[in-house]
Amino acid sequence: MVEDEVVDSLMRIGLSDKESRAYVTILRNGATTIRVVSEEADISKSYAYDIVGKLEERDLIEIDDHVQPTQLRAIPPAEGIDNLVSQLHTVESQLEDLFDSESYEQQKFSIIKSRRTILAQLNKLIDAAESELVLALPASVLHRVEDSLREAQSRGVFCMLLVTEYDGTSSIDGATASIIQTWSAPAPVTLTVDRGDGIIASADAILNSNSDEYAIYHAEEHIVSSLFDSFIANYWPMGEQVHVGSKSQLPATFTSFRHAVFDATLHLMDGAVVTAEMDIRPTQSNAAFETTTGTIVGVKQSLVRPFSNDFPTQESFVVETSDDTFTVGGSKAFLEDFEARRVVFRSVSDAEQD
Repeated sequence: MVEDEVVDSLMRIGLSDKESRAYVTILRNGATTIRVVSEEADISKSYAYDIVGKLEERDLIEIDDHVQPTQLRAIPPAEGIDNLVSQLHTVESQLEDLFDSESYEQQKFSIIKSRRTILAQLNKLIDAAESELVLALPASVLHRVEDSLREAQSRGVFCMLLVTEYDGTSSIDGATASIIQTWSAPAPVTLTVDRGDGIIASADAILNSNSDEYAIYHAEEHIVSSLFDSFIANYWPMGEQVHVGSKSQLPATFTSFRHAVFDATLHLMDGAVVTAEMDIRPTQSNAAFETTTGTIVGVKQSLVRPFSNDFPTQESFVVETSDDTFTVGGSKAFLEDFEARRVVFRSVSDAEQD
């Protein structure tokens, strides 16, 4: 049984069944002969010569043909495996030269044709969300992703949910998103996750199992960013706000700048004074990020009503320090003074203690 398992393992790393059995026979016998290999590995003698030649080429055995009969000896297994690994690295380098990386990059785009597969992919991406997700979905299929949304909320994922084609007759669980809006009109099914993955589809693609419509999946950051921009500019403002989640308990750390803007907005609405410790650098630069602390005195946003943005996709802080006032945006911000990578909010009392 043990030998069969060894043979299976050797086959998984590239040896044939006969090569594996011949190699195990040589390992077991120490110095041995072609005749013994032929008999114990159950291969013809003429084929055994070919097999042991291949094992020698793989640097797994040594052949001593200066004596009669020819002696076969296994190289110590650790050394033999090192030889195999070295050969694999050589093959890896050759394969990399042949690899069509452009074609691989194109796999970041795919078409999803069936209703069931689209819904499965929506759930899969929601389940994989780590920091934020944005979703627009018809009310009649919301139940198909509710469990995944609740789990995302329990993980602390910031979620914006627009329930479309909503007639007001069904209730929407506030535990499914940080902000929920409803809209009676149809809109494209849209999902963006962690600014890296996105799906766009016509509503009919998931409402009608016989539809010829399909969804498109993207994993290109700039395309996913465009999906969000379209969502926040064209569809989110049309919704009616029906739920806003709670602000975070301070201190709170954010890797999603959008989540930080949402949280700052709620604190400011409550009249709280919030100190922010931020890793920032000047926008449109490659400078190193530096840690700065200041007080959030204003926000520009179109996440929570009433909106305060000057243009559709604006999300930023106004920060005040003892000697300056400046604006901070998220990754790749361009109108603000600085872009932020990490944000920590503290109450004034906590900041004074630090």
